[in-house]
Amino acid sequence: MKLPTCRWPAYPSVIRLTRTFLCVCSICLFNNVLAAAEEGTHQGMLPVLLAETKELKPDSIILLRMADIYLERGDDESSNKSDRLAAYAQGARYAQQALALDEKNAHAHYLYAANLGSAAQLKGMMVSALTVQNLKRHIRRTLELNPNHAEALHMMGMMLEELPWMLGGDRDSALNYLRRAVAVDPNDASARLDLAKVYIKRKDVEA
Repeated sequence: MKLPTCRWPAYPSVIRLTRTFLCVCSICLFNNVLAAAEEGTHQGMLPVLLAETKELKPDSIILLRMADIYLERGDDESSNKSDRLAAYAQGARYAQQALALDEKNAHAHYLYAANLGSAAQLKGMMVSALTVQNLKRHIRRTLELNPNHAEALHMMGMMLEELPWMLGGDRDSALNYLRRAVAVDPNDASARLDLAKVYIKRKDVEA
């Protein structure tokens, strides 16, 4: 049965209020989903809750939060390898979706590279030149959009430090990136530790 045509266009103020209300409800619902996921009390909770909210269309902020959550899940060393790889893959997909909505989002580029790079590192195999170039492209784009993105500076520094010369490794540039990462965020213990390890490797213990 065909429903009668809606007459709301005659009342623009009603439309604005309704859209605002629906938007607020959607955000609140997603925030509840994400809060439950971030608690990490039930590993299988997130997919179930997401299925219940599949009618909603998340924006880039929500997608990035999801990409970040899955990156953290992938980093959980207490999980088995296949689950961690699946988490990284899902995180990369969410970051890609966020990029499709806003290519100029620096953190989206970083989260895509972080999930993709972490998966490659976990697999423990030689990273292909194509993958390396893809990772560098997204990290460089992150830093073009936000030169003070500490996590991207840290990631680029470690990539250049650990990659062989033939794949673009550059020890001097690596040190510069790590120094910048620590300068931007002195409270990042991971970046400070990696910088210290690099100094020790170079026998520059007084740096």
